[in-house]
Amino acid sequence: MEAALLAFLVACIWGLNPIFEKLAIGGTTPFAMITIRFVFTSVCLLVITFFTGKTSEIAEVDRYTLFWILLSGLAGGLIGLFLYFTALKQDEASRIVPIVASFPMFTAFFAWIFLRENITPLRVIGIGFVVTGLILINYRELVSN
Repeated sequence: MEAALLAFLVACIWGLNPIFEKLAIGGTTPFAMITIRFVFTSVCLLVITFFTGKTSEIAEVDRYTLFWILLSGLAGGLIGLFLYFTALKQDEASRIVPIVASFPMFTAFFAWIFLRENITPLRVIGIGFVVTGLILINYRELVSN
């Protein structure tokens, strides 16, 4: 399947997922939701890993790579999701999700600092569009405060 079509399907799935999350978070806590989600996902992944014979790929991960995987899981998977679910429980999905989805703006900044990637004029313009979009989405709340 063409990469752009796959990316579009991912965007559709990820666009629908916050609806499921918003419906779920009203009946539980962020901690319980993350725990149930991770246990379910882990069981599914273990079954898939076993039946596809991919267990050796996990055993071959070196310590350096494992460190970054675990740090990513802690930052994005645990802390980030906990904060996201807490925000989602407190406000509208149509307001919270676009704010969370502004992460590429931060990625560009952190990539510039830690990976020495260039911030080109086009990226600056793109970041400007992200900020403009966030202002437009939250305009009513910004004006009322």
